[in-house]
Amino acid sequence: MKRRKVFAIDGGAGRAIAAIPALKKYARNHPDEDWAAIAFGWDTLFWGIPELQDRVYSSDVKGIFKNLLKDSDIITPEPYRIWEYFNQKCSLVEGFDKLINETEDHSDLGVPELVLSKGEEKNASNILTEVKNKQNKNLTIVIQPFGRSARIDNGDIIDDSSRSLEPGVYYKLVKKLSQKYNIVFMGEGEYAQLISQEDQISAKLQMDLRGWASIIEGCDYFIGCDSVGQHMARAFNKPGTVILGSTHAVNITYPDHFQIIENENVEKEYSPIRICGLDSHLADRKNDRCMEFSDKDVDNIYEAIVKDIKEKVK
Repeated sequence: MKRRKVFAIDGGAGRAIAAIPALKKYARNHPDEDWAAIAFGWDTLFWGIPELQDRVYSSDVKGIFKNLLKDSDIITPEPYRIWEYFNQKCSLVEGFDKLINETEDHSDLGVPELVLSKGEEKNASNILTEVKNKQNKNLTIVIQPFGRSARIDNGDIIDDSSRSLEPGVYYKLVKKLSQKYNIVFMGEGEYAQLISQEDQISAKLQMDLRGWASIIEGCDYFIGCDSVGQHMARAFNKPGTVILGSTHAVNITYPDHFQIIENENVEKEYSPIRICGLDSHLADRKNDRCMEFSDKDVDNIYEAIVKDIKEKVK
């Protein structure tokens, strides 16, 4: 008897969203096959997607090992460990396609998809209306300055991998943007509380991931870093700017869709995460200043964002 395939999608929520096109493609190409997937904490992101909702399970469901996994072949696709990825020849989305569908042809892949309910969309609409009434601007921006690798250290926000904005850069940028736009800060409660002393402008919401997806769908523009928000924005075809530090645009974002901003004064080195621990740490040390921008740089970033909004938001 042929064993069932179960794809194990681990890592952060952004990786889960990036795996969606490849899993949908597998479903299209194997309509009669009994297969499944498990997600480590992010199974709710697959809700509402017709091809995937009934096939993707949380790894923390009671009895899932005996009832699903024990008699299955568990496949854990890891894009970070393929040559094309660590040599900047493919994206995270394409890497999942290569491993799940065993193909080099990504022309039929599509982009990430998230499906919201009417209730989720209505709730987001109500929240964004309140934000607009309070900040009194026409357009609303969601900004996610800190990625999953950020941490709080004695009152400071530190990202050893240099994938998050420096707090000082964030404060300066938000202060300038808030003169023209409503601002919603996307981040966990501990970060919202910490930045509130410097950033008294942005709306700081407490939402789960599906709540944030609905807020991003309802906003006008997105600004982010190497984190989940930009994957959500791409799923809803939302225009935006992604500010990158140590990671490469071709790998982790969508340069054909977003405006990409990088520090041109720093030559970054690829960090082989999920492959080599020490080499990854040493690369992080070389990339330590990737997210440091001068006041002039912040002015240029602001002007680039305003220009992009004028061109893309109607």
